[in-house]
Amino acid sequence: MFDEWGPALYGDPCRACGFAWSGSVSEAVYTVAGLPSAYETLLSTATGKERHPDLAWTTGEYVCHVADNLRIWAERLMRVVGGGPPVVGGYNEMELARARNYPSISLPASLSSLKCSVSDWLSAVGQTPGTGTVLIHEERGEQTLADVVRSNAHDGFHHQWDISRTLENSL
Repeated sequence: MFDEWGPALYGDPCRACGFAWSGSVSEAVYTVAGLPSAYETLLSTATGKERHPDLAWTTGEYVCHVADNLRIWAERLMRVVGGGPPVVGGYNEMELARARNYPSISLPASLSSLKCSVSDWLSAVGQTPGTGTVLIHEERGEQTLADVVRSNAHDGFHHQWDISRTLENSL
């Protein structure tokens, strides 16, 4: 049995951030492509240390997470494009944050990392066949390229919402 994911878990649109899971793949790619600019604008007067009282991460740590998530998915897609196995494992985002020491990463560095990750992700998505590509996620089951793209777009969009509400309600 696989974990509930995507619109089955979050709703369509997402009950929290409003992301439209039923939007086109092109719209989802456009969302990811715009993340660096959107995050830079949103965080233009921030330090990266702002924290929402109900959330685990600071604004800068959310940027690090989104960059890492996109980088990981770009690597997964490129592995499949290169003829590698389609099976992908999950990862513990909190352990990765701890291993990378997110609090020590400056906001400019995290935003730079996000730009690089988005570029790599766009390249990987562009090289992945739109039909016939299926990744098998150990927790989510089969995921087409469209599923991956929408899931990644939701992650970036949702955390943009987290950052926005953090800036409005930071401690």
